[in-house]
Amino acid sequence: MNSRHAKAGFTIVELLIAIVIIGILASVTIVAFNGAQGRAMNSKMRQDMASIRKALELYKADEGRYPNSEVCDNQTGNYAYGWCGWNQGTGNSFIPGLSPKYLSAIPNLDTALASNDTYLYKASDNVSGSNDGGGRYYSLIRYRAAGLHAYETQNNPDLWIGSGYDGIAWGFKSDPALPHW
Repeated sequence: MNSRHAKAGFTIVELLIAIVIIGILASVTIVAFNGAQGRAMNSKMRQDMASIRKALELYKADEGRYPNSEVCDNQTGNYAYGWCGWNQGTGNSFIPGLSPKYLSAIPNLDTALASNDTYLYKASDNVSGSNDGGGRYYSLIRYRAAGLHAYETQNNPDLWIGSGYDGIAWGFKSDPALPHW
């Protein structure tokens, strides 16, 4: 007598369907994870800026003015870290006098391209924003020469528009009348 026994196992079609489903789930997970990284980075930058702004206000409450920034002197070539009149976020000397009294450490962006992807601070004694380095007004911005990431520009009320900053900077000013220097 010939008896046929059914073999247990998966057909090739069932295996292919399982592989396709796993591939789809993996791609959805990767896309969701990449978006989460961008949102987390944006959240960190906003928290950094809020910490710096709070420290600036505490400094002003004690000193009666905001910390000075570098003075731009086009005659002698005195450029502040390559940014005429701006202090660039490269350590605790980024904004003089804030660390360690008002902030234990001034936040910086983790980047190898510090001159093109950074925080910038500028102080002025007049609302025109001249390069006098004074401390009556200030601007604090997140600057990226290559253009901001999409997660930084979407629904961002602090995005700077005009004066050559379209899509490359967002930030805060102590007085809304200050120009986007």
